[in-house]
Amino acid sequence: MAEATRGEFLSLTTIGLGAMIGGVIGVPATAYFLAPVTKEVGFEPVYLGKVSQFTGETGFKPTAATYVEDPSNPATSAGLAFVHYTQKSNTDWHAEDAMFVVFSNRCAHLGCPVAANLTGFACPCHGGQYDTNGERTAGPPIRSLDRFQWEIKQSDELWITQRWSTDVHGGEVHYYPVKMPGQPAETPGPSWVPDVLYPHVTYTHGAVPGPVPVPKV
Repeated sequence: MAEATRGEFLSLTTIGLGAMIGGVIGVPATAYFLAPVTKEVGFEPVYLGKVSQFTGETGFKPTAATYVEDPSNPATSAGLAFVHYTQKSNTDWHAEDAMFVVFSNRCAHLGCPVAANLTGFACPCHGGQYDTNGERTAGPPIRSLDRFQWEIKQSDELWITQRWSTDVHGGEVHYYPVKMPGQPAETPGPSWVPDVLYPHVTYTHGAVPGPVPVPKV
């Protein structure tokens, strides 16, 4: 059998590597298009506590609030949210001067629980760092922390009613359907690319909220 020349070997190696990369990229896209259509799961509203439990904060010391997303499966759906009181009074969660910002405690890298500190949040697993807006400042996280849409009911009850993935850029918080840890909210190219390569978690949701300016320091 004839031996391949060095040039032929490099050509074959390049073709093989390209095919492998194409296969890796193509698998999630193909799976997305071929997967059967399934009913999306709704995010059920969850009571976090009385509003007064969260309004004693000064500076940046968000209050940790535990919750159970699915009461029928409490052992596997327990979560923790960080409620930041902004010292403002607007009860519209999406307003620039909203009373609260409610962050998920799950790192956008691999989903480890983050801890709050005076300058933002830190992940003990792989060194991810976020500022007080939840924006990634260091480490491997691929986007900002997720946020919860919230509502005040019965005049004094704080509820979370929806979850959104976020990315902070251009001085604004941008919202997206929930992505899994490690999945980008945006990628270069057309806006539909990340939804094809990284299908969002199947929470039913209405219109995606528009961007909101981050607080001015």
